[in-house]
Amino acid sequence: MKLSNKELEQIGGAIITSFVNLHFLEEAQTGGLFKQRVKNNVKRTLNDLINIEDEYFSKVEDIDDNELGDKLVANKLEFVRWLLQKFTFNDFSKIQEVCVAYSLDKEKLSEVSDAILLENGSIEIK
Repeated sequence: MKLSNKELEQIGGAIITSFVNLHFLEEAQTGGLFKQRVKNNVKRTLNDLINIEDEYFSKVEDIDDNELGDKLVANKLEFVRWLLQKFTFNDFSKIQEVCVAYSLDKEKLSEVSDAILLENGSIEIK
C-alpha cells in the first residue's frame, strides 16, 4: 500500500495529537481529577490513544518506502515529548502564542531567539 504525502501527514498528525492527549489525560487521571463515569470513559480513551500511537506508527513504518514519514513523525514526537516534559500546560499554551507571533513576524522573532540563544552559550555558525 502506497500512502500519499497528504495521508502520511494525516497519520502523523493523528499520532502526534493522540500523544499530546494521552499525556494530559494520564496526568489528570493520575491526579484523581475524574469521577467514576468520566474515569471509565477516560480509561477507554487512553486505550484508544495508545492504540492509535502504536498501530498507526508501525503502519507508517511498514508502508513508507523512504522511511521519511516514520522519521518525521518520530522527530516530531520526540520534540512534543520534550515540550510536555519540560513545560507546564500554561507554558505549552504560551509556546503556541510564540508560534503565532513567528507566523506574523518571522524576522523579528528570529532575531530575538538568536539573541537569547547566543546569550546562553550557543555558537553562531556562518
